[in-house]
Amino acid sequence: MDEHTHLDPFRYIRLPHVNVRSGLSLARILLARVPDDPGPAVLGAAHRVEAALDALEARWKAKQLQPRVADVRPADAQVDALWTVLESSLERYTALEPDDPDRVRAAEIHERLFPAGLDFIRLPHMEQHVECQRRLDLIEDEGLREDLDRLIGAAFIDRMLAAHAAYGDALGITRVESPTPPAPSLGEPRRALTRAISNYALQVLAFAGQGADNVAAARHALEPIDRLRRAIARRRAERVVSPSADEGLDEGLDDELDDELDDELDDEPGLARPGAAADAASDAA
Repeated sequence: MDEHTHLDPFRYIRLPHVNVRSGLSLARILLARVPDDPGPAVLGAAHRVEAALDALEARWKAKQLQPRVADVRPADAQVDALWTVLESSLERYTALEPDDPDRVRAAEIHERLFPAGLDFIRLPHMEQHVECQRRLDLIEDEGLREDLDRLIGAAFIDRMLAAHAAYGDALGITRVESPTPPAPSLGEPRRALTRAISNYALQVLAFAGQGADNVAAARHALEPIDRLRRAIARRRAERVVSPSADEGLDEGLDDELDDELDDELDDEPGLARPGAAADAASDAA
């Protein structure tokens, strides 16, 4: 059968998995290529694609504005470093004479704070915070602060207390954050957009079937789907993909496919790159 007068429906009705950004890009390009005078069925399907696109982009924008979960790792690393320095600073007093008062006092404090060395800083975050707090309570309850100020330095001990407080804040222990609403799900609106695009492709194929003169316009209208498939095929050829490749591509197609679709967006007059509003809102937040 002549490929110039026939379009294979299986290439267009069942779309491959794409991520949100690629889906938005594809939808916008398809809407820019709606054939002239295609009839009410194609126009109605195009309107449904536009509605699904708007719904997904609105949900995506809302998700971009969600407050991000605090990263506890910097606070944890700071606390680890300070306790490590404190332990080694007390240990250095062993270089003095055995009967030196500072060596004796440093050894006593070391035994109280570090009976098992620094094992406690390798505990899970919550358990580590408890162990750190226990040692800080010992410093206060047993009056060790004055000697630590003299042996280690008051500024250092103050910094340790501040770091511990920041660690507790990051863990949500010493500062309770307002409840964060759950992030809006993108799965269903993304699937709705995919269904709308598939239905639109079906209507364009029906339009092509109404006469040979419509085939070229239909082919131009659906060509972005061909480009999407070629980009995925290239990606699969360039790397080893597991049996669940489609699911992985759904999350990992950003680089090559999004860049390719964005390049085409630049060539389509009057089109804004999808996600620009969401990105701007995220930057302003």
